[in-house]
Amino acid sequence: MNSPTFHASALRSQGRALLARNAAGTALAVVAALALSACGGSDGTPSPSSRPLAEACPTYRPAALPGGAKVTATEVRKSNGSLPDVCIVRGEIVSSADSTIHWAVELPSGSLWNGKTLTIGGGGFDGFIPTDDVFYQQLVGPSANPYVKISSDSGHGPAGFSWGSSDAALRNHAFEANHLVLEVGTAMATDFYGKRPVRRYHMGHSNGGRSALAATQRYPKDYDGVIAMEPAISQQAHQVNLGPTVLKHIFSKPENWLSAEKIALYAKAETAACDALDGLKDGIIGNVQACNYVPTDLLCTGADNDTCLTAGQIESIRLIYANHDTPVTLSRGARGYPRYGRGGASTSDWKDYMFGNSFAARDSFNFMAAQEAARLVEGNPKLSLLDHDPTRFPSQYLRLAEMIDSTNPDISAFADNGGKLLIWYGLADACVSVYRTADYFESMKQQVGATKARGFARMLTSPSVGHNLDGAGTDPLSIDLLTALDNWVEKQTAPDKLVASKFAAGSKTPLLQRPVCEFPQFPRYNGTGDQAKAESFSCSAT
Repeated sequence: MNSPTFHASALRSQGRALLARNAAGTALAVVAALALSACGGSDGTPSPSSRPLAEACPTYRPAALPGGAKVTATEVRKSNGSLPDVCIVRGEIVSSADSTIHWAVELPSGSLWNGKTLTIGGGGFDGFIPTDDVFYQQLVGPSANPYVKISSDSGHGPAGFSWGSSDAALRNHAFEANHLVLEVGTAMATDFYGKRPVRRYHMGHSNGGRSALAATQRYPKDYDGVIAMEPAISQQAHQVNLGPTVLKHIFSKPENWLSAEKIALYAKAETAACDALDGLKDGIIGNVQACNYVPTDLLCTGADNDTCLTAGQIESIRLIYANHDTPVTLSRGARGYPRYGRGGASTSDWKDYMFGNSFAARDSFNFMAAQEAARLVEGNPKLSLLDHDPTRFPSQYLRLAEMIDSTNPDISAFADNGGKLLIWYGLADACVSVYRTADYFESMKQQVGATKARGFARMLTSPSVGHNLDGAGTDPLSIDLLTALDNWVEKQTAPDKLVASKFAAGSKTPLLQRPVCEFPQFPRYNGTGDQAKAESFSCSAT
């Protein structure tokens, strides 16, 4: 997920840092900032972008910014790898005594700027600047370099979820910080380049995907298009339902917990049982719906060792693939949380999100996320998730869900404004269930109408890819989602023929390619043709 609930990067050993306004005054500030002429400032002077970044950036101070935003620093980030030189403007919006939004806007050179902005959503609990983080730089890819990039910490620091007791901080995290900072970035781009951006996009993963969907639901005119990768749209449902079931079971007894060796044992058996269901034995579990493998054949008959599974471990696996229904009603009357897709054991997801580094550490991300939420609703920073009963705190969880959930199916205003929605999921995700977002997507189609939905929304998936974007399947970063979205918005070219690739380390030659299919379809081998080529596969639901 992406709040108390999720982010692939949150547990990576590389140590990524994941873990009523005056509307009239804001509007006037935006109008003033956007009144600049195309050739320069309001006084006829050349725009700052007409000078080299190294010269213009250090002393750059934009005209009055909306939302009470203040600039705190500017810096030039020199080109590095695929990243170009940019002028980074940093600042803050003090929205309340409980929540200060720290933001950053990256301004490329005037000759590189494509006239568009890209808001980049955060992950985990937020509390960091995504544009500063390597993971997010890789996520948006080189196609994002010509954009003005906008991001924020969503109004709080990086520690835990205790800030969720503040309504102001919760509102900023849930949806408002991105909205406010988007207007700051828009005004700044207009000031710096002397012309207003022609397109505004949002791209995010996990909690950042949730924030992208939040914008379509709450601020339908903010973006021309959004990309929501593995969006964590129902975070309290995740916490309320996984906490008392699979997570308590896993961490209640050592014999229920799976080591890396046990995970690998199960992954090999599951792949062997389900690999060929998509027409080809290639290590990819494509037909996840048809995979019903239960590892009773791996049950230990003697002493427990790395070549077998205990009854408790088999039950842990069963719970991962089970639907959950804790009797706590959340936003929009929702209850329960669905199972996870098959293939997660063959990715890094099971270790990072389900089991962690050790039984004693209890450091899986899902456990920590649910525990942080439990500590918040009980007001006890030392509470163990194992001692928490969410059914005793329904109103507290409902408060969080009504603010954070991005599950309103009526996004017709976003569509009517010309907006395009592109959702992507790894079917092996073991952090945020693909089936929860699939349920939402179906409810959205029913709400706005299937024909209308077809004109502006797609939900695409890749099998055997987890929340950490790894696995036996193709590399999701090989899919240029940003260019696909831009082409859809500007050229009305729907993203219906995208291809994903997998590369050998250090190589640009694909080892294999697969079509990127719409859920619930998957790439099925046609029976003939080069098994490494996308054209040898067809998207199929069976």
